[in-house]
Amino acid sequence: MNVPAMIDAKVANSLKGVLIDLIQRDYQFIAGDKIQEMFATDVVDIVDKCYRDPWKLDVGQVMWYGVKISSKPSYGRNSKNTPLTPVVLTLISRNDLELRKAGYSEREIREKKIVRLFMEAYEQGALLTHSDVAFLLHASTSMVSRQVNEYMKKTGVIVPTRGVIHDIGRAMTHKSIILELYKRGYQTPEIARKINHTEVACDRYIKAYRRVEKLSERMEPEEIARTLEMRISRVKEYINLIKMEVN
Repeated sequence: MNVPAMIDAKVANSLKGVLIDLIQRDYQFIAGDKIQEMFATDVVDIVDKCYRDPWKLDVGQVMWYGVKISSKPSYGRNSKNTPLTPVVLTLISRNDLELRKAGYSEREIREKKIVRLFMEAYEQGALLTHSDVAFLLHASTSMVSRQVNEYMKKTGVIVPTRGVIHDIGRAMTHKSIILELYKRGYQTPEIARKINHTEVACDRYIKAYRRVEKLSERMEPEEIARTLEMRISRVKEYINLIKMEVN
């Protein structure tokens, strides 16, 4: 049986059609049928992402907002004008329950939850902060930060927090994780594979670290920076890592 074109259009494009009518009536400065069509399509896509029906979420999931991976910090950008994107996160999973039954501690289960939340957001094109995860899990920000750093040091796996990916705050960076693995005896190919980085980049950090380490025995940071033609901030970062090793 044929479906009347009007009925088909109402079912398939009800929201989009209403938007186009609204644009043509009240926002005529958005000129051109093609532009109006594209604008309405974009709005519908945003609505679909931001307002999912409850039955489309699994039990234990919630919707949250993360910062877009592409939205790196820049001059003039603050929390009010940083682009966000919706993500679906799993607060309680079947695995969490199985771990509890198996006798895992609250801390161990929380670590897995923390890592999962950051990973899920990253896979959906977004980054969470320690504060996001702390709020979602009713934990302290310091606890989340501590467990993330402990996990990365222990496993060598990078947790894609906003601090790590956008290199802001006091988060562990790719560089510190690479050097941590190097000091534990891992070879460059293993390190690159663990953190999903290139061998060239890993080698560059390791060689720079070794040069600074050697010169730090007899030079001040400023002199090392001049000798190696390296930024003083980077030299101090390497020296801090060397001191951590000594301690």
